[in-house]
Amino acid sequence: MWLVDVTEPAGSRDLAADLGAAVDECPGGTIQLWLHHVDPVSHHSAILAGFVPYRDLWQLRRLLPAASSELATRGIVDDDIAELISVNNRAFHWHPEQGGMTEASLRATMSEPWFDPEGLRLLHLDDRLAGFCWTKIHSDTIPKLGEIYVIALDPDFHGRSLGGPMTLAGLEWLCGQGIYDGMLYVESDNAPANAVYARLGFTQHHTDRAYRLTRT
Repeated sequence: MWLVDVTEPAGSRDLAADLGAAVDECPGGTIQLWLHHVDPVSHHSAILAGFVPYRDLWQLRRLLPAASSELATRGIVDDDIAELISVNNRAFHWHPEQGGMTEASLRATMSEPWFDPEGLRLLHLDDRLAGFCWTKIHSDTIPKLGEIYVIALDPDFHGRSLGGPMTLAGLEWLCGQGIYDGMLYVESDNAPANAVYARLGFTQHHTDRAYRLTRT
């Protein structure tokens, strides 16, 4: 599979030319295209190049502080790694990127300069890891953005209305680090999650759209 990632689509003939060139260079197989901050013109350019949209990822934002979370969470320590991987993979068995976490992939992310073990908030209930809210601070933006990077609940704890409080726990931690703009990404068709985030005051900031084109 070939990947074309357009961070700032220009919405111009240049984009259409770039996409046409990418298609011409592909000897066969599938090309996946991501248009970030997609707009009607860039979407039209992708369609003209033969790409078919199949996935919308919404970025949502809200100002901080948010309401306090009633959940008691703590940061991650090394002994939590195996249990966190298990919860993540149970929660995201369906997800094209987040599913299939391994210790190697987790440790690779934890070695990134932005990683803070206190920003990976763990919730324990009934002597088990019930879920986690992993946050990320984007220090290269103006203003700085605090992201709910990953939020996961073990399926055994579904139905206990923990999604909202877990999100608030992450936002609370971010606000404690001097961050006043919160954001997250969510699948556009994830109605339960979007309902929770709407209740928490998030609104849509922009859409990133994925497309496919298959050449034989």
